[in-house]
Amino acid sequence: MKKRPHFKALMTYKTTEDGGIVTPVSSGFRASLKFPFESKLYIASHTFPEAELVFPGDVTSAEITIINNDMYDQLYEGMNFELEDQSGTIGSGIITTIYPQQM
Repeated sequence: MKKRPHFKALMTYKTTEDGGIVTPVSSGFRASLKFPFESKLYIASHTFPEAELVFPGDVTSAEITIINNDMYDQLYEGMNFELEDQSGTIGSGIITTIYPQQM
């Protein structure tokens, strides 16, 4: 069963010089999200409906599906978060739309 996206966000990816991604990413890209209400990282899959590839320094919309989702009810539109990988913070995002979830 395919998981539905949890929310849509406006994503800002850092440039390579600023510590961001080195190569372009595409739909299916997975990175960790860090929300302001706790220090735990949440693994998320990104789908880019407006672009085939996202390059370092790009700003784009993404549909986000949180893999280890146990905090969905704490999210709200306008919430910001950081995007991280093994090297550190590679970008940031702001939630623009929260999708209703099926039980």
